[in-house]
Amino acid sequence: MREIRKANPVLAQWGLVVTLTVMTMLAQIDKNILVLMVGPIRHAFGVNDVQISFLIGAAFAVANIVVGLPAGWLADRFDRRAIIACGVVVWSLAVAANAVAASFAALVLARVVVGGAEAMIPPASYSLIRDGVDEARRARALSVYTMALMLGTGLSLVLGGPLIGALQVSGWHALPLVGDVAAWQMALLLIGVVGLPIGLTIFLNRDPGRHGGEASTVAQDARLRAVLRMLWAQRGVFGPLLLFVIGNAMITYGLAAWVPTMVIRRFSLGIKEFGLAQGALMLTAGPVGLWLAGTCMQRRQIAASLTRVASVGIVASAAVTALTVSLVLAGSLSTFWAFDALVVLCSWTFMSVASVIVARTVPSQSVGLVMAIVLVLNGLVGQGLSPTVIALVERHIFGDLPQALPHAMAVVFAVTGLLATAAATLMRRNLARDARLPVSARTFA
Repeated sequence: MREIRKANPVLAQWGLVVTLTVMTMLAQIDKNILVLMVGPIRHAFGVNDVQISFLIGAAFAVANIVVGLPAGWLADRFDRRAIIACGVVVWSLAVAANAVAASFAALVLARVVVGGAEAMIPPASYSLIRDGVDEARRARALSVYTMALMLGTGLSLVLGGPLIGALQVSGWHALPLVGDVAAWQMALLLIGVVGLPIGLTIFLNRDPGRHGGEASTVAQDARLRAVLRMLWAQRGVFGPLLLFVIGNAMITYGLAAWVPTMVIRRFSLGIKEFGLAQGALMLTAGPVGLWLAGTCMQRRQIAASLTRVASVGIVASAAVTALTVSLVLAGSLSTFWAFDALVVLCSWTFMSVASVIVARTVPSQSVGLVMAIVLVLNGLVGQGLSPTVIALVERHIFGDLPQALPHAMAVVFAVTGLLATAAATLMRRNLARDARLPVSARTFA
């Protein structure tokens, strides 16, 4: 399909990307700051690691299943800016509501609402970038947008510990009509309130329109059944792509969920100290790695560059597998930080690779729904299952061993990393095969 050049000026295109990046960065802060609160939550509600893994993992997966695909369908039909604004407002209110959670079940319910609202954002964002940014800079734009995952997580770690600490010594523990609340609950209230006005900034950007079809065509082509038929017709690319995403998501989310607890238990590091160091790495090494990946993937000839994009996925998957296994088995804190810096450099490259391939192979009218499918699997298996799988491997295989948690993480990361690397290799082979076919016989758009 011939690319239609967008009318947006370059500054407007990057303004859109920056706004969407800030929105998703806020979502990551709201989502990941709970990882720093595992200790206080366990103490407050008397729960174990498996129950905590459900809170920080499976609760989001439930929301992804319920909301993810409808969010993609909505993104392909309605005003994407309104969808994003609505999602930000809802999740901000849900995060703030944690301040009044009187039971673990109420905390899980609030977490589900946060996950459902956040699931509305990425499909609309990827669709807006697909239509609002020229092909000449789209790979870099998608890599910048992916930086939000690192920046938001980094900020949650950098700001979370000091914020909780400041609230603990401030004496501010009471809310009107609610009474006394814990410092971690007060922190969630403040973070949720801050997000409310940020959601409206999306309307400072104009909607770029949908390229390649009018609304009636969108309504016809964006149906799930039609998209699934398209994905099946291109299964040589999208089958390995989905396995590639799942394998990497298992590592990335499993690491994010358990590495704070692992480091605190193993090296007796405080939450504040860990958060500042880990957050600093995510705010520096993470964006650098994603920018380099975007530069490597950016080429003008679409068909010729798809194999290059898949090659980036192969290298990143193999590196992340080896580095994360080495990281969790590190014998000293200095060795841990050395490996951690390298992991952060390339850990989220897989989402940049996946979004570039989708943007270059899927018609504009279906990008939102296809990315929703990718994100549902990413959330369902990565965010939802990985923390619990690690906890179950820890309990049933390594039992009461002193290093049960890091050994369980190493086993899960090794297996899923090999799956991701093999899938990326198969995807590259199939893309190279398609590139050699006549245009009319190719399986990608």
